[in-house]
Amino acid sequence: MLELREELPLVVRESVLAGQVTVHREVLTRTETVVMELTRETLRIEVGAGQAAVYLGDELLLPGESREVLLYDEKVVVGKQAYVTQEVRVGKRTVTERAEYPLELQYEELVVNRIDAAGTLVTDAPSIDAHSTAAPSTPAVGPGVVDPAE
Repeated sequence: MLELREELPLVVRESVLAGQVTVHREVLTRTETVVMELTRETLRIEVGAGQAAVYLGDELLLPGESREVLLYDEKVVVGKQAYVTQEVRVGKRTVTERAEYPLELQYEELVVNRIDAAGTLVTDAPSIDAHSTAAPSTPAVGPGVVDPAE
């Protein structure tokens, strides 16, 4: 028995690391100046010239003197609150693409050469191979086969 062989494509998919990504949030700092108007209320006490002295708590106000008593004052309480200013979606997806790779495959076919009694190679009409539309291959030359070119 004679075995004829043919190459068949052997396709193996291999995952190859093509890149890497790291994602993180970075906190940056900026300085802003907040300008506000503050209000305060005072009580002004004046003792007029030629008037009697006035006691303001433990303190004696003499004629021609004045004092201010703070009644209401505004102070700034600075605070911070975080708000969402941007939403970013981060995700990965799989993309499938079709790829074609041409591959030349070899195969064997049986070639039988008929030699007549005189030792002359007899050629028949060429047959068309099942794998190809190309012309038939040249006859084999080897032990027991006569090369017509000799």
